[in-house]
Amino acid sequence: MSRRLDGWKTILAIAVISAVSLGSMGCEELDGRNRTRKGNRLFRETAFIDAAAEYEKALTQVEDPIIHYNLGLAYSKIFKPGLDKPVRLGIKGTFACDVIPKVTYSNHQVCVKDDDRRFDDCDDKNVCASSYHCQKTDLCLLSPEQLAEAAATHFLAWLKANPKDDDTRKQMTQVWIDSGQFKLALDYWTGLLKDKPNDPEIMGNLAGINLKAGDWRKSIEWYTKVAEIATDPSNKVGAYQFIGNVAWSKLNSKSLTAVESIELADRGIGALQKAAELSPKNPKLYGLQASIYNFRALAHGPSWASAIDRASAQDLQRLSRVLAEEAKKAAGEGASAPVTPTQTPSATGGPAEKAGG
Repeated sequence: MSRRLDGWKTILAIAVISAVSLGSMGCEELDGRNRTRKGNRLFRETAFIDAAAEYEKALTQVEDPIIHYNLGLAYSKIFKPGLDKPVRLGIKGTFACDVIPKVTYSNHQVCVKDDDRRFDDCDDKNVCASSYHCQKTDLCLLSPEQLAEAAATHFLAWLKANPKDDDTRKQMTQVWIDSGQFKLALDYWTGLLKDKPNDPEIMGNLAGINLKAGDWRKSIEWYTKVAEIATDPSNKVGAYQFIGNVAWSKLNSKSLTAVESIELADRGIGALQKAAELSPKNPKLYGLQASIYNFRALAHGPSWASAIDRASAQDLQRLSRVLAEEAKKAAGEGASAPVTPTQTPSATGGPAEKAGG
């Protein structure tokens, strides 16, 4: 009899422990959802650091791609393009410093006020506003690269569950570009191209990233591939015109040597000539060629080649003006059609639209 009672006691004990565990798990998840909602509210109030802290804590309680997205968005807001020093997140021991991972600490004399995260330096000359007080304190920090990495990491987690969200993919890429982490962006899009060979949009993105990274040759190489695989003439023209735009942009930057300028001008002119063969009435193609001819003339210096390029530029400019006038007259003779806006609202909303819980 005692053995049977002991058996029932064991079963009851296991049942009680299981019920407590399930209840604890339920409470944890509920708290995580509530923290996500709180993070959303803080995000809308532009308190991005506090929002990120709430999302980080929520992720320890409930795994949800939506929270990853919101956290990636919060980190992308904390990150500022061009920033060359760590971002001060909070005072050591505060909630944000405790839950945001990979922070470092540094002692600073700053202006301090409850619920304010500016932490401006202060001393005898740089006095704080009356509602602040100047004190030495340990601050938790994240570098711009760490913030960009954190944003991209959580965007990737969201994209794993939502692979068709191109807006977030572009946003993540922009964070990499703005933080100078071009290799990460190139590796990511190269991986996508392996899954979708000869995809013109992916190759176009690779061209754009390479251009941002300063590799104009690789950029032109990708745009050339886009033109070669395009079956629609207008798409071919667009790709060739992109090459012309790359050439004009880099030549206008005055950052190339004479030899590089001539090489780039040759490529730009060649691409625009191919585009003009497909679209001979497009005045922009001739105007852009004229500009690049002038750049090449400057690179040649005083020479017959320079004189020939300048003469060619003048001829192309005249042709561009004639075609533009013809297009204007043709447009005036036809009935004017209503203009349809080409820009559509972003499919990717902020935390308010992707609020978990």
